Amino acid sequence: MQADGDGVLVTGAGDEALFRGLLTVAALSSQGELAALEISDGPHFAWRGLSLDVVRRWFPIEDVERVIDLLAIHKLNVLHLHLSDMQGWRFVVPGYDVASGDGHYTAADLDHLVAYAAARQVTIVPEVDMPGHVSPTVGERIGVEVATGPHPLVRYLEWHGEGVPAFVQAVLDELVARFDAPYLHIGGDEAFGDPIESYVAFVRAAVAEVRARGPRVLGWQETSRAGILGGDDRSQLWIADRDRFDADKARQDLPEQFHPFIPLLAQTFAESTGDAARLGEAGVPVIVSSSDPLYLDRKPSEDSTDAGQQEQRARLGHPGYEATPSTDVLRWDPTLQADIAEAGLTVAGVEAALWCESVTSFDDAATLLLPRLGLVAQVCWGGPLGGDVAEADVLAAARAQADAWDALGFSAYYRSAGVLG
Repeated sequence: MQADGDGVLVTGAGDEALFRGLLTVAALSSQGELAALEISDGPHFAWRGLSLDVVRRWFPIEDVERVIDLLAIHKLNVLHLHLSDMQGWRFVVPGYDVASGDGHYTAADLDHLVAYAAARQVTIVPEVDMPGHVSPTVGERIGVEVATGPHPLVRYLEWHGEGVPAFVQAVLDELVARFDAPYLHIGGDEAFGDPIESYVAFVRAAVAEVRARGPRVLGWQETSRAGILGGDDRSQLWIADRDRFDADKARQDLPEQFHPFIPLLAQTFAESTGDAARLGEAGVPVIVSSSDPLYLDRKPSEDSTDAGQQEQRARLGHPGYEATPSTDVLRWDPTLQADIAEAGLTVAGVEAALWCESVTSFDDAATLLLPRLGLVAQVCWGGPLGGDVAEADVLAAARAQADAWDALGFSAYYRSAGVLG
């Protein structure tokens, strides 16, 4: 981009590059008259995304549109929609009455969102989480066999269970018909109580079904244990060292009725320390979504400049995560993360995640999303702090976006004293 007395010239390798360049012009223009300058830049990571949990908190189409607009102005290019979980199922599957009655997307809804995102240079990657995290509507209403373990929350699908292959095939057919993303996310995380032989058989079958339909496979890091992912696939790393499972802490924090569940959690998470090495040996590039610092449901440790938000900060966020400064992400480099570096993994992208256990409204989501997402976007586009990039400049750029956040309907963003103060 060049700006001088004759005007502004934006050039790029294609439509996306021109779109990003025009966003730069718009951001600079919002701060006053453009000075003579020349900017030549590009993204640090090709995959720059946000995973949005639309299961625990239902987001109607207009809310998802606002999130897409937010991604666009921050030059993020992937919206990962988490469409199924233990709390519900958020899209229609032809032939199966599985969609949650309190809110779901029709085929027309999904078609609209895909087109809306594409016009803003954002790709929507769908996720159906399996074989664990089974929605209550699976089994109860559609006659698909769901395996159960020693606790009511332990529910999972076995590939050879009655009706399971046909159901999974119908699900994948619908996702492939609705979405044009190069990847389809099969979930695969936290399949508590599922014997490893059953888990591996399911993941291998699901991967084969996805590949047969054309897309490449994306799964959470646990899918590495099936030994089926390769260099054309992607795996999503999410378990950060700070958040490794602590059985003693879980016994203190969880109600007694959940204590029989704790050994299953401990067993599953104990395997996670080997996931990165397995992915490295298989040559699988990774999308990094480390819970520290990329989970946006982690409470900010800094105060808000708005005293009225203190109660909201206490209520929001995952209680099991230690609060951290919102600016931590600026001093984090995924390529230097210990498990990634030790395994020699290729970082294909970075993706923040908003899980919605504590979210009761769109304003709650806005409070958790911002300003942290803006700082994640800086790392995705410009890279971690260092060289010519100073923290003061990054924070000034974040403050300059506040008017845009208001205009898009995110006026409840957290007035972080460490970022905006």
